[in-house]
Amino acid sequence: MIIGNIGNFSALRGRFIATVGMFDGVHLGHRRVIERLNREAQSRGLEPIVVTFDRHPRIVLGKADNGFRLLSTADERGALLDEAGAENVAVLHFTPEMAQLSTCRFFNDILVGQLGIRALLLGYDNMFGNKSAADFDRLPFEAEKNNVGLLVDEALRLDGVEVSSTQIRKALAAGDISSANRMLGHPYSVDGVVVPGRRVGRTIGFPTANVVASDRLKALPADGVYAVNAMVDGHRYAAMANIGPQPTFGEATTAFEVHIIDYSGDLYGSTVRVEFVRHLRDIVRFDSAKALQHQLEKDLNNCRQQ
Repeated sequence: MIIGNIGNFSALRGRFIATVGMFDGVHLGHRRVIERLNREAQSRGLEPIVVTFDRHPRIVLGKADNGFRLLSTADERGALLDEAGAENVAVLHFTPEMAQLSTCRFFNDILVGQLGIRALLLGYDNMFGNKSAADFDRLPFEAEKNNVGLLVDEALRLDGVEVSSTQIRKALAAGDISSANRMLGHPYSVDGVVVPGRRVGRTIGFPTANVVASDRLKALPADGVYAVNAMVDGHRYAAMANIGPQPTFGEATTAFEVHIIDYSGDLYGSTVRVEFVRHLRDIVRFDSAKALQHQLEKDLNNCRQQ
């Protein structure tokens, strides 16, 4: 995969079929668009290019404080696009000034003016440009005027639901890891740094790594106990994660703690990747630490059966 800003592709100007989007999570719908992009490029004798942004527009526009969270960081998105078969990726620096561009202005100034695209493939719900300009419906006219082929992909449905980043966020917010993973086509994961925690787990035989997500805007699943995999130094371990408070010990503060099965060592300061496999149960208050310990032993057995 070749990745860079639009200027990196000047030598191929006028040879592209493009698709545009944030591609947050690079889910199955995105992958299908990329597969079609590559097929259309081959059949038309063009170069496929994915045009995306370095920052999510909602973050740039200050809309992240209302609970909006990312499915993938910029680095994760690059790796996922590569895995999905994206041959060329142009990453635009998204600014408040760019956010003011209307659909037709973005199309004419950037896609046609800078890339010289010959065709444009849109996802089923793909829109770009400032919505207040209300000119997205003029895109077919602008495409015809510039002799640019315009293609629209269909929605991908799983279990009757259209696959989208919004639906995946809803599944994560409900703790429905199975649905989120099905729509993503890969396990949802969170990278984080291990920091000193409350050290409660070790008192009942379940030491945990207290994980702080590397990106504060990365989405975490709903509070609960999960079967997960933990990637440590290139090795994958079965593990169990607790997201939320510890009511049995009177702790109301939310934490993200991971018990890594059959691992011993000092992880403080290390970066781990936690891959979510399935939801085990909700967080409940137990009458005693012993009762909690018994439940955690059952949870551990479930995690070993991944």
